[in-house]
Amino acid sequence: MRVQAGAHKRKPNGILGTLCRELFPRMVMHAGILEPAYTWDHYIAVPDAEDREGRSFSNKVRRVVGEFWVSRRTILVNSYHIFETL
Repeated sequence: MRVQAGAHKRKPNGILGTLCRELFPRMVMHAGILEPAYTWDHYIAVPDAEDREGRSFSNKVRRVVGEFWVSRRTILVNSYHIFETL
C-alpha cells in the first residue's frame, strides 16, 4: 500500500504507536525467561515472517521501522533510540 504525500495528517508518534500495537509479538522468550514483549529488546528477539506483499524483515523492530517509512520525508520524531538498538 502506497500513501501519497499529504494524504493524511497523522503525527509520527501516533503512527509508530499503532504499528507497535499491531505488530505486538505477545509472549517472548528473552534471556531464558518467557515474558510479555514490552521493550525493544523483546521486539529484536522475535524473528519476523514474510507478509502478503513478500517483504521479509529480520525481526519485529525492523518490521515496525519498515512499515513506518511510508515516504522518504517521514521523520522519526521521538524514535531515534530505535536506530541505536539496530
